[in-house]
Amino acid sequence: MYKYELLHYTRKNKKISLDELAKKLGISKSYLSLIEKGSRKLSYDLAVKIAEYLETTPDELFLDDHTLSIKENNN
Repeated sequence: MYKYELLHYTRKNKKISLDELAKKLGISKSYLSLIEKGSRKLSYDLAVKIAEYLETTPDELFLDDHTLSIKENNN
């Protein structure tokens, strides 16, 4: 299951702007924003590209169990 909150958190934590990531991925800023809000589905290929740019893995960004562990670590 896709967890948009973690994508947004990771991007912001790495101090990467929405515009910068969108340009790197070759998509519009508005489309990336919709992905982060959970309004658009994410393809596997795009998930891989996002993870590579954010220096992580698709599993770390988009699987439920990883989301819970990050939220727990922030408390």
